[in-house]
Amino acid sequence: MKFTHLLAAALLLAGTALSAQNAGFVSVPLSTDSFENTHIASFEKANYQGMDCYRNYIVSLQHTGIATVWKYNGKQGLGKLGRFDLATHNDVNHSNVCSFGVEKFDSKDPMPVIYVSQCHKKPYNGFKDILFVERINPDFKSSSLVQTIHFDDTDQLFGYALQWVVDRKNKCLYGFGNTTKDKDLEGNRHRIIKFRLPKISEGDIIFTNKDIIETYVVEDYGLLYATIGQGLCIDKGRLMMPTGLGTDKYPSYLFVWDLKRRRPIEVLDMSLGTTGELEDLAHFRGKKFLVQGQDGLFLMNYKNR
Repeated sequence: MKFTHLLAAALLLAGTALSAQNAGFVSVPLSTDSFENTHIASFEKANYQGMDCYRNYIVSLQHTGIATVWKYNGKQGLGKLGRFDLATHNDVNHSNVCSFGVEKFDSKDPMPVIYVSQCHKKPYNGFKDILFVERINPDFKSSSLVQTIHFDDTDQLFGYALQWVVDRKNKCLYGFGNTTKDKDLEGNRHRIIKFRLPKISEGDIIFTNKDIIETYVVEDYGLLYATIGQGLCIDKGRLMMPTGLGTDKYPSYLFVWDLKRRRPIEVLDMSLGTTGELEDLAHFRGKKFLVQGQDGLFLMNYKNR
């Protein structure tokens, strides 16, 4: 998702000083030593977007809703299990974030359902920023749409696009997006919103304002988030947000945000050990995370997890 706002690069490279609400003035430096990245696999040239993993399964998505399922043992190399169009394959399905849920459609399924952020400036069947819940069928050759989730944003809390991520541990659903247009340089802020995670047996869901558990903008709590946003991951109460294009002008940073305390934890300079545009992030095992980008898959060892 492109939140083109250029101020962050200069601020972060200078060691951005961030104001934390009710805590005076704190500094969140650009980290270069709390992690290390290793390139583990290259992909065929395509428009890669969302990605998540469950145990040794990796689901990699491309723009329009093309899915590839891999098996990965934590070493070099991936085993491809299948490639197919999602049930929601469409020109306006950007598939910007992929997030595993907590339920399996069938107890014998190898993995839970996935949550796919449409995250496009145009609507899908009349709904904008819809969240698709899909079952990847056990043969890894197709998927089925089992639920849709939509936020009826009557107060226009979000602007260009809204992306979604599942908090598996707490069975919650978080949304994140900017408040105006993606290319606004003035007045654009970035909002977090929280809902319960509906059961798939409830069928299609439309959230309204009365369903909001909490919502706020990160700039009010000390994060100068002003860059090109990509995917989302929640791990141990932290919202992790890869950003940038992997270029000198738009470098890749990983913002780490404390959801409970509403404060920035650190910002990682992901240009170290990665190349190209990064798209999504997933916890793999222990201190390790998988990072999907246009140049393939990277393994990040995050020492501060």
